[in-house]
Amino acid sequence: MPYYDLRCTSCDKEWEIKASIEDKTNRIIPCPQCGSTDLETVYSSAPYFIRGGGPPMPSCPSSSSCGASCPHARGA
Repeated sequence: MPYYDLRCTSCDKEWEIKASIEDKTNRIIPCPQCGSTDLETVYSSAPYFIRGGGPPMPSCPSSSSCGASCPHARGA
């Protein structure tokens, strides 16, 4: 079952709940504050990270013969 971020349109309470898609679609999830089933989904942006800024990766001294198991290719 997925998690939903919901907001009650009656009392503006926001919360997260784990519920079935069927329960959300059929609008049978009650607000924990006022009991209303008039809810809307709250969409928020997900955090993201930009990789970089660190020291350069070392090059493999055997790059012509190394494969995927090379520790230099994995950044180890």
